Amino acid sequence: MVEEKISKFRMYLPQILATSAKNLLMIHVGLSATFPTIAIPPLLGTVESKEEEIFHFTPEEASWFGSLAFICTPIGSILSGWVTEPIGRKNAMILVNLPHIVAWLILHFATSVHHMYLASILLGLGTGFMDAPVVTYVGEICQPAIRGILTSSAGVAATLGFFIGYLLGTLVTWREAALVCLTIPIFTVVAICFIPETPLWLISRGREKQAMKSLQWLRGWVDAETVEKEFLELQRYSINSSRCNPCQKADQTCIHPPPTLIDKLKELTRKRTLKPVFVVTMFFLFCQFSGMSGMRPYLVQIFQAYGVPVNPNWAAVVTALLKFLANIVCTIGVKMLGKRPTALVSIAGTAACSIALGFYANMILPRGWSSFEKHDEVPGNGIFPMIMFFSLSFITSIGMTPVPWMLLSEVFPFKARATSAGLVAALYYVMIFISTKTYLDLERGLGLDGIIWFYGSVAVLAFVFFYFFLPETENCSLEDIEIHFSTQKLTNINIRRKSCDHVSEKIETIAENGSCRYDNKGFNKD
Repeated sequence: MVEEKISKFRMYLPQILATSAKNLLMIHVGLSATFPTIAIPPLLGTVESKEEEIFHFTPEEASWFGSLAFICTPIGSILSGWVTEPIGRKNAMILVNLPHIVAWLILHFATSVHHMYLASILLGLGTGFMDAPVVTYVGEICQPAIRGILTSSAGVAATLGFFIGYLLGTLVTWREAALVCLTIPIFTVVAICFIPETPLWLISRGREKQAMKSLQWLRGWVDAETVEKEFLELQRYSINSSRCNPCQKADQTCIHPPPTLIDKLKELTRKRTLKPVFVVTMFFLFCQFSGMSGMRPYLVQIFQAYGVPVNPNWAAVVTALLKFLANIVCTIGVKMLGKRPTALVSIAGTAACSIALGFYANMILPRGWSSFEKHDEVPGNGIFPMIMFFSLSFITSIGMTPVPWMLLSEVFPFKARATSAGLVAALYYVMIFISTKTYLDLERGLGLDGIIWFYGSVAVLAFVFFYFFLPETENCSLEDIEIHFSTQKLTNINIRRKSCDHVSEKIETIAENGSCRYDNKGFNKD
């Protein structure tokens, strides 16, 4: 804890600045995700191109370009967990920009479908490499009081990237848009050079002096005495998380080697790791097969198929703007209500909007109506589906999309945090690949009404599942959350403040005994 003489503004400002530098990566994620939406319609011929194209997509090639990045992203996600541990969160966040820089250059100068595929692969790998360092960095530098807001700011940054990407699609050609996107990773590298490494990672490497300086920076550029208590708590947490032997003296520093590959694999099989992995993975699964995730690369042509009464490109811009505003609402909702209520409201709204869109498509649009064909006239005035799509974009982004990423930053134990985050993020991108790649086949098989009904049904199942299995983690320390998953039943959703206080008392008792938590019989038999 920081002394009271330090104002909250001064205490929180460096954490906000560090998170903002990290969030530049999230803007880039949004730009990467929206680029297929910009490039596919003119290359497929469903809308008129702003310039003469030297090559074109078939529907199958379009579906591959819209989804190829997502099947490559898991490779980067898995590798990111292994790379982030030895080189640190900060260095990893710098390196992940390199494949993106190359990808945007290839896209700008592309002369064939294969060039587009190659760039998409690089964007996917680069996005995957971001996952572990990004989610572990923000979770390890933030105090519990503002961790929820700052982790949710990643969603705001990503949706800002969506908005910028869709806006570029209305103003410039897709080649020019790629050149504009190239500036973001270059600026990101510069910004991240000015923020510190996380104190926890530095402590885990025995670099206590640098860890102390990092903590002083992150808590308001204060002196060492001001953060001494928190620094000692971080030391104890790092030691406990590494399963070291009890130190013989109270003032003795317990040095431990970095975890080996075997240690990491063993940690992934422990209850304190498996339970949060299950919860977050299910959240991502339900998120990808409900709402607008599977439709995203084809959003412009879907708007055209529904006959929305505005330019489909500008309609996509509005959805991105609504997503951006919704993520801002999410930061407020998480702070005031918590993650659990915010997520449940969002999931319920997603189900309602999807089912309503399905009824509209069933009653108004002809059988066999496809979004992969150009339509000069569309039945109906398109106002109702436009409102529903806008509502769907907003309500999904209030909680269903950003909350699992918040959980990814805080629910995993320290020893397996980067590895677990990388693994779950990899599974997430596999799910995106499946949802986007199968959209064409699902639309052909189920129709526009059937596929949106399918998404709505998944959202209903998601609401039931998370009502029983989603815990509340807001205002709990990382250590409190870790011990909750080590000791509580999965169906226990009362992890909130009383539970955190109870767990904290146990931690203090163990600390007074001078033994490491994972050697304690009550906490490590999992």
